[in-house]
Amino acid sequence: MKRPILNIAVDTPVSQVFDYHPPLDIQYEPKIGQRVLVPFGRREVVGFIHGISEKTSLPKKKIKPCKTIIDQSPLLNKKTLDLILWCKNYYHHPVGKTYAAAIPKYLRSGKNPGHDGKLFKKSTKKRKLTSHQKKAYDECLGLIKESIPVLLNGVTGSGKTEIYLQIMEDVLKKGQQVLFLVPEIGLTPQLSEEITSRFGSCVGIIHSSTSEKSRAQAWVSAKENKVSVILGTRSSIFVPFHSLGLIIIDEEHDESYKQQSGLMYSARDLAVVKAKQSGCALLLGSATPSYESLLNVEKKKYNQVQLNKKVFSDAPPNKKLINLNVTPCSRGLSGPLINAISKSLERDEQSLLFINRRGYSPVTMCEDCGNIDECPRCESNLVSYKGSKKLKCHHCSFQTPATNSCSSCAGKKITVGHGTEKIEEELRSKFPGEMIVRIDRDSTRSNKNREEVFGHAKSGAAKILVGTQMLTKGHDFPSLSLVAFINVDQGLFGSGYRSSERFAQQYYQASGRCGRRENKGLVLLQTHNPENETLKSLLSKSYGEFYEENKLDRKRLGWPPYTYSVLLRAESQDEKKVFNFLDAAADFIGRSMDSDSLRMLGPIPSPIGKIRGRKRGQLLLTSRSRKKLHAVGSRLISFVDEKRLGIKVKWSIDIDPIDHS
Repeated sequence: MKRPILNIAVDTPVSQVFDYHPPLDIQYEPKIGQRVLVPFGRREVVGFIHGISEKTSLPKKKIKPCKTIIDQSPLLNKKTLDLILWCKNYYHHPVGKTYAAAIPKYLRSGKNPGHDGKLFKKSTKKRKLTSHQKKAYDECLGLIKESIPVLLNGVTGSGKTEIYLQIMEDVLKKGQQVLFLVPEIGLTPQLSEEITSRFGSCVGIIHSSTSEKSRAQAWVSAKENKVSVILGTRSSIFVPFHSLGLIIIDEEHDESYKQQSGLMYSARDLAVVKAKQSGCALLLGSATPSYESLLNVEKKKYNQVQLNKKVFSDAPPNKKLINLNVTPCSRGLSGPLINAISKSLERDEQSLLFINRRGYSPVTMCEDCGNIDECPRCESNLVSYKGSKKLKCHHCSFQTPATNSCSSCAGKKITVGHGTEKIEEELRSKFPGEMIVRIDRDSTRSNKNREEVFGHAKSGAAKILVGTQMLTKGHDFPSLSLVAFINVDQGLFGSGYRSSERFAQQYYQASGRCGRRENKGLVLLQTHNPENETLKSLLSKSYGEFYEENKLDRKRLGWPPYTYSVLLRAESQDEKKVFNFLDAAADFIGRSMDSDSLRMLGPIPSPIGKIRGRKRGQLLLTSRSRKKLHAVGSRLISFVDEKRLGIKVKWSIDIDPIDHS
């Protein structure tokens, strides 16, 4: 009998699979989706059976046998294999690297974690829905039976989570499983507590702070139908479920759903594919939906359910601008803001101060010669951290002790601008004795710290909260009555065509957190540009109205979601090599593309021109035709491989990019 050829996907940057014979002592038939141990060069590596064929282009003597087949039955079911294949083709990523991105490291090392968990049996009594929630729940329940996604577009505080939970229960009662995706680790403790208190121990948790073994255990348990719910961040989209009935994407607009390195996939977009392939329902929720999702509603690709009424309060917060051109400001805090915080404290209510910048100060400068401390490896300023007395780069791991004197002229150094640390310090000087909690990536790195700071915030023990956009995502602070934006101009005048959309989402998300229960909320915005038209629109319009107005500029200028885009990046220590590569790519694209349907911008230096000592450049392609854009992308990759252009630079192709830096 002729021995079959196993097409093995191995974690390498090449686009091919590798042919092997089955092990000589095989006791059972090989199957697609099994893990295998194979000789690869001088190493032995774990790969995946991607295909089984009868023929090979290699000479017989060059085909080696696998060392062993690790799994008796496939680790990956057909639906997960289909998703991996779709992902590889859509994102133009090497097949072995796609497997590596999709599967937990513990499993890729050949280990078997076993499975643990319990299926859903019964839940506690459902909470009573408001009339508006009940209407939205009924609409969602009816629409998820159709074959297209449902967007639950509900204002902040409208009770979307309870609707999720009750729809989950309906699905679980049928013996089906649920995937619940959240954008940030910080949201999982709160949701896991709510879900486990409702449904018992049928929940598996997957995010970057859970151990490798625990992640793999939850992954395998879902495949073996040993857990009913997986709650996790973006990588959970690849979990192979036994009987998936529902996917929920909470805060679907959040950029954290897009992976920014390696396989640069969007978990939200993959959820649409996974739902279609699995024949399951998909529910996306947000108070500030992405422009892509709102356009899909307009095109009838999504159904929409709107929930425009808050659970605990009908009264919208008062909104006031603080003109920093005429109002004195001390270390980031104006007089009116200090007074507003004082009044909130007198009423025993919470205040939230939003500034999307970590550290103490973004710039450290010499008072005498103007020299600025910069990262020696990146084209960026070093961020001052007063607590650790260090200067740190947010783009690489470089850090150095902070000093008071200039290295160039020995003059005195000063900090310019504000970060969360500086605002926290100023608040402590203004309100001694008050519990002040700072919430950003630096203060929530460990599970213990994260649980502690969010615990103080949610209990109301901390009366003043200061932090980045982490504070705006899905949290319920019952006694919050004041929200303040420290630096509106930073968000308003950000680079890139998405800056107004991003700031609008942050604004509506953060302002929607205040004035819940019986409290009347107040939103303060500190700005040097009180006459800015975008700012005026934010204050006077709902998010939906803002979108209707703002989308016109996006459409007129030909930016997504009205076009599709591909970003080609290259980097090298030698800038000449970067632009030789990009110029060759641009020349090839120019010769092969339809100029009427494609637009090419660049090559240009990247907004951050150097990271980790490597010069960076990029080339952007946009088109109204996704098909034509992908065809050009495929031809470009073949051209680069054929001409071996990529051997002198590190390059990547980002499909549907959201970060152009």
